[in-house]
Amino acid sequence: MGKESINKLKNKIENRYILSIIAAKRARHIKSYMNAQKYMRKTEYPKPLIETDSTNPLTIAFEEIADGKISYKKPEEKE
Repeated sequence: MGKESINKLKNKIENRYILSIIAAKRARHIKSYMNAQKYMRKTEYPKPLIETDSTNPLTIAFEEIADGKISYKKPEEKE
């Protein structure tokens, strides 16, 4: 991903640490889906939400976030 894409991601999610956590978690889901497909097993994770030529789960996760397919909800702060 180029710098333009990173900036686009920063606009979607304000904190780069949150962005990295979300992308890593989604990448693990995509990897599990790919492994299940490879070995013809069932999985609870959905297939990639976008059409892409990439086979790298992390790249796919970043592309999903950039396209607005993945979002997150902030946990409520404790007082």
